[in-house]
Amino acid sequence: MKYILLCICLFSLLGCGTDTKTQQDSKPTTTANEQAKIDQGQDAHVMVAKQALSSGDYAKTIEEASASIKDNPNNAEAYSIRGFATALNGDTAKGLTDTKKSYDLDPNNVANYYNMAMVYKLQGQLNESKQWFEKVLEKDPSNTWSVYGIATIYADQGDDTKALDWLEKAINIDPSVKAVAAEQDHFERFHNNARFKTLVGL
Repeated sequence: MKYILLCICLFSLLGCGTDTKTQQDSKPTTTANEQAKIDQGQDAHVMVAKQALSSGDYAKTIEEASASIKDNPNNAEAYSIRGFATALNGDTAKGLTDTKKSYDLDPNNVANYYNMAMVYKLQGQLNESKQWFEKVLEKDPSNTWSVYGIATIYADQGDDTKALDWLEKAINIDPSVKAVAAEQDHFERFHNNARFKTLVGL
């Protein structure tokens, strides 16, 4: 359950799914040609891959993203989605290869910064993960789930003060973070912490 919500958050960051503040604040930049392809339905595989990712069907996500890459070997978004799904499916090394390829193809895709952060997080490379969350925040300072991601990293690293500072920032952006933090194992050991209890309303 640790990554399910962050996966859903990624989905909204990609500009597809529920109407959240993350979606409103950070939509990926597309060129006119890319938009035309989407409008013409030529990128249907990517759209299906996003839907599959949001429902936790990583095998389907990988299959559809791979089909998109076969049609267009320079499809940065498809590499990004496939990389994240592959990492969630257990192969973090291959997932990182895909997200790095996506970055090489389109270094301005903020959604892929988030993916990179999550893949590094899945690998346990927390400092690298934090750096990519910070890159998202450079482009979109109020990106709730990147702020929350940094909070979880500090919690996992045992830096309780910074963890709670960043958690408070995330809650101030989007109060729905309270329910997530109360349930996730990143903050399980905080349940007797007075500041944590105040922040999340326990």
